[in-house]
Amino acid sequence: MRLFPLITVAALAWPLAAAAQNTPQLTDAQRERLEQAAERFRAADTNHDGQISRAEADASLPRIAKRFTQLDSNGDGQLSADEFRAAMERARAQR
Repeated sequence: MRLFPLITVAALAWPLAAAAQNTPQLTDAQRERLEQAAERFRAADTNHDGQISRAEADASLPRIAKRFTQLDSNGDGQLSADEFRAAMERARAQR
């Protein structure tokens, strides 16, 4: 298990990485996918405000951009880490 990257991503960008670290029932493959998702979120957040705007999603997360309005549960025009995490959890549950 690679704790250092998980802790680094969680501290810098996103609570999902911390959730991956603290969820013992996840497989190594699931942890890796969560870590990769956290990295994609961090990379898409080009202004480093901890959220993804529609423009940021359009620029680097086309699949998220297509469903942006649906994923933006509070309708503020931004995807928070929690909204992004919830979308990832729903996708994982559907697999």
